[in-house]
Amino acid sequence: MKNMLFAYITMILLGVIVIILLSIISKYRAKLKNLDEELKEQKYRYEYDMHKAEILSLQSQINPHFLYNTLEVIRSEALINKDIQAAQISEALANYFRYNISRRSDIVSLGEELDNVGNYIKIQQMRFGERIKYIVQFHSDENEARRAQIPKLSLQPLVENSIYHGLEKIAKGGTVTVHITVTADRLIIQVADDGKGMDDETLEKLRHHISENIKIEKEKDKRGGIALVNVNKRIKMLYGDEYGLWFNSKENFGTEATITMPYSTGNSKSI
Repeated sequence: MKNMLFAYITMILLGVIVIILLSIISKYRAKLKNLDEELKEQKYRYEYDMHKAEILSLQSQINPHFLYNTLEVIRSEALINKDIQAAQISEALANYFRYNISRRSDIVSLGEELDNVGNYIKIQQMRFGERIKYIVQFHSDENEARRAQIPKLSLQPLVENSIYHGLEKIAKGGTVTVHITVTADRLIIQVADDGKGMDDETLEKLRHHISENIKIEKEKDKRGGIALVNVNKRIKMLYGDEYGLWFNSKENFGTEATITMPYSTGNSKSI
């Protein structure tokens, strides 16, 4: 009787073990199936991304030349028709796009960056006319300052921010002034405008977004805001946390953006 009971219990235990094993095998097969599907999906995404990258690569080779050639045709036609202003704006636009699209080093001279901002200002002045004035002031040796190496496209977003958020909605317009100072070991660039400025709450919010690398979400704040966050992030990644971008502002008086970075005349890092 005991042997029969033992055999019965053993059969039940074996049955339970078999059921557990079948359940484990079933789950394992399901996981393998899901893994197989994920691998197939990843392969598809990889092939799609590679295909997309090839298309973008071809576009990047074709579009700039087409754009430059088209702008040169417009400039030539404008000169033939003695439309000097249209010729100048076409040339400024071509130079601006060439600088922004080019794949050269991410580190450029301050002189090159100022030339690019100059082209950007010419384009904006075509729209705003005399409402927007632009001044560059050197508070130390100009040649020494122009040789300074800075991350590409560090300055233009600050000027764009001054125009869009500071001056665009003011009927009389205003002035954007770039102050440049070289000390024994630092380059200091200040972009100041005499526009509408910011209240304390808006200023603190902007400072917080920039210092914490927080993406600008509000549509009305997005224009230029993402670029400002990136400028600060790139400077800190290249040179350390003691450098970067800082804002001061007073409502109805204007805004000042200050970049500090080490002074250097030779290429070093790139990002």
